[in-house]
Amino acid sequence: MMIIMMMMMMIIIGLKTETESEIVATQDKVLQTKYYATQILNMETDSKCRLCQQFDETIDHIISACPILAKEQYIKIHDRVSTQVHFNICKETGVQLEKNTGMNMYQNQ
Repeated sequence: MMIIMMMMMMIIIGLKTETESEIVATQDKVLQTKYYATQILNMETDSKCRLCQQFDETIDHIISACPILAKEQYIKIHDRVSTQVHFNICKETGVQLEKNTGMNMYQNQ
Protein backbone atom coordinates (compact mmCIF):
# COMPACT_ATOMS: atom_id res chain seq x y z
CA MET A 1 0.00 0.00 0.00
CA MET A 2 2.84 2.38 0.86
CA ILE A 3 4.46 1.78 -2.52
CA ILE A 4 1.23 2.69 -4.31
CA MET A 5 0.95 5.90 -2.29
CA MET A 6 4.55 6.83 -3.07
CA MET A 7 4.01 6.19 -6.79
CA MET A 8 0.91 8.38 -6.76
CA MET A 9 2.83 11.18 -5.03
CA MET A 10 5.62 10.92 -7.62
CA ILE A 11 3.10 11.26 -10.43
CA ILE A 12 1.35 14.21 -8.76
CA ILE A 13 4.57 16.03 -7.95
CA GLY A 14 6.22 15.20 -11.28
CA LEU A 15 9.60 14.08 -9.97
CA LYS A 16 12.70 13.56 -12.07
CA THR A 17 13.83 9.96 -12.59
CA GLU A 18 16.92 10.48 -10.39
CA THR A 19 14.80 11.80 -7.53
CA GLU A 20 12.37 8.93 -7.90
CA SER A 21 15.30 6.47 -7.73
CA GLU A 22 16.51 8.05 -4.49
CA ILE A 23 13.03 7.79 -2.99
CA VAL A 24 12.76 4.12 -3.91
CA ALA A 25 16.23 3.43 -2.48
CA THR A 26 15.24 5.20 0.71
CA GLN A 27 12.03 3.21 0.97
CA ASP A 28 13.97 -0.02 0.42
CA LYS A 29 16.48 1.13 3.08
CA VAL A 30 19.50 0.68 0.81
CA LEU A 31 20.95 4.18 0.93
CA GLN A 32 24.55 4.44 2.07
CA THR A 33 24.00 5.46 5.70
CA LYS A 34 26.64 4.84 8.33
CA TYR A 35 24.47 2.13 9.86
CA TYR A 36 24.14 0.43 6.46
CA ALA A 37 27.92 0.56 6.03
CA THR A 38 28.60 -1.09 9.38
CA GLN A 39 25.76 -3.63 9.47
CA ILE A 40 25.30 -4.62 5.83
CA LEU A 41 28.65 -3.87 4.19
CA ASN A 42 30.60 -4.89 7.33
CA MET A 43 32.79 -1.80 7.19
CA GLU A 44 34.67 -0.82 10.31
CA THR A 45 33.23 2.60 10.99
CA ASP A 46 31.10 4.32 13.59
CA SER A 47 27.38 3.90 12.91
CA LYS A 48 26.31 7.00 14.86
CA CYS A 49 24.52 9.83 13.07
CA ARG A 50 26.95 12.43 11.71
CA LEU A 51 24.65 15.24 12.82
CA CYS A 52 23.55 14.35 16.35
CA GLN A 53 26.15 11.68 17.21
CA GLN A 54 23.54 10.11 19.52
CA PHE A 55 21.76 7.40 17.55
CA ASP A 56 22.53 4.98 14.73
CA GLU A 57 22.35 6.71 11.34
CA THR A 58 19.50 4.73 9.80
CA ILE A 59 17.03 5.87 7.15
CA ASP A 60 14.29 6.08 9.77
CA HIS A 61 16.49 8.19 12.03
CA ILE A 62 17.39 10.64 9.25
CA ILE A 63 13.84 10.95 7.94
CA SER A 64 12.00 11.36 11.21
CA ALA A 65 14.00 11.06 14.41
CA CYS A 66 17.22 13.08 14.35
CA PRO A 67 16.98 15.81 17.01
CA ILE A 68 19.21 18.13 14.97
CA LEU A 69 16.98 17.91 11.89
CA ALA A 70 13.79 18.05 13.97
CA LYS A 71 14.52 21.61 15.09
CA GLU A 72 13.48 23.08 11.75
CA GLN A 73 14.37 20.97 8.72
CA TYR A 74 11.43 18.54 9.02
CA ILE A 75 8.98 21.44 9.15
CA LYS A 76 10.57 23.16 6.14
CA ILE A 77 10.51 19.93 4.12
CA HIS A 78 6.90 19.25 5.11
CA ASP A 79 5.85 22.77 4.11
CA ARG A 80 7.61 22.61 0.73
CA VAL A 81 6.15 19.21 -0.15
CA SER A 82 2.67 20.20 1.01
CA THR A 83 2.81 23.42 -0.97
CA GLN A 84 3.93 21.62 -4.13
CA VAL A 85 1.23 18.98 -3.80
CA HIS A 86 -1.36 21.73 -3.21
CA PHE A 87 -0.35 23.62 -6.36
CA ASN A 88 -0.25 20.47 -8.47
CA ILE A 89 -3.74 19.52 -7.32
CA CYS A 90 -4.98 23.05 -8.06
CA LYS A 91 -3.39 22.94 -11.51
CA GLU A 92 -4.90 19.53 -12.31
CA THR A 93 -8.37 20.55 -11.13
CA GLY A 94 -8.33 24.03 -12.67
CA VAL A 95 -8.48 25.94 -9.39
CA GLN A 96 -7.16 29.50 -9.82
CA LEU A 97 -4.84 30.89 -7.13
CA GLU A 98 -4.13 34.49 -6.22
CA LYS A 99 -0.83 35.94 -7.43
CA ASN A 100 0.56 36.40 -3.91
CA THR A 101 0.24 32.73 -3.04
CA GLY A 102 2.89 30.22 -3.87
CA MET A 103 6.24 28.84 -2.87
CA ASN A 104 7.62 32.33 -2.27
CA MET A 105 5.36 32.90 0.73
CA TYR A 106 7.14 30.05 2.54
CA GLN A 107 10.69 30.93 1.55
CA ASN A 108 10.90 34.03 3.74
CA GLN A 109 9.88 32.26 6.92
